[in-house]
Amino acid sequence: MRILKLIATSNTQKLKERMGTSKTVSEYKRWQVLYIVSTYEVDADYLAETTGYSKAMIYYIVQRYNNSPSNNPESKPRGGRRRSYMSLSEEREFMNAMESKAMKGQILSFRDIQKAVESKLDRKVSDDFIWDLFKRNGWTKHSPRPHHPLKDINEQEDFKKNSKTIWLPLRMILNQH
Repeated sequence: MRILKLIATSNTQKLKERMGTSKTVSEYKRWQVLYIVSTYEVDADYLAETTGYSKAMIYYIVQRYNNSPSNNPESKPRGGRRRSYMSLSEEREFMNAMESKAMKGQILSFRDIQKAVESKLDRKVSDDFIWDLFKRNGWTKHSPRPHHPLKDINEQEDFKKNSKTIWLPLRMILNQH
């Protein structure tokens, strides 16, 4: 088992202060690992069992502290958009331009916007990307209600006026089915 050591000469009192001023539990545990490594001769197995971190994470914290010029083991924050084609502001700007065209009736379908996005990005994009783009920018699908191509409005009005109205209790309708 390899004993962990801090290369940078660190004052254990400073590490203890940093533990006390930590704002999150994970930050506290990172400083705790460094404090224990600087104070005692321990291995990664012991620290993993004590702190709940994996051995790989223990090695990562110590290595990050040793290699950092400021001796700061802070990790990068998690989350965010790592694989995006456009930034949110670029998407908003693009969709605002599309909105002005849509208000004039120049955009008729999903495919029109997909083609515009693909020409802007110079690459193909999936349907899901376009639907997510709509959702992120508050667009909704509006389409006319479907109708039969041979419908006759006059016949419909005659039917409405001349058809019998039958009133039945709900329980009778439910019993028939």
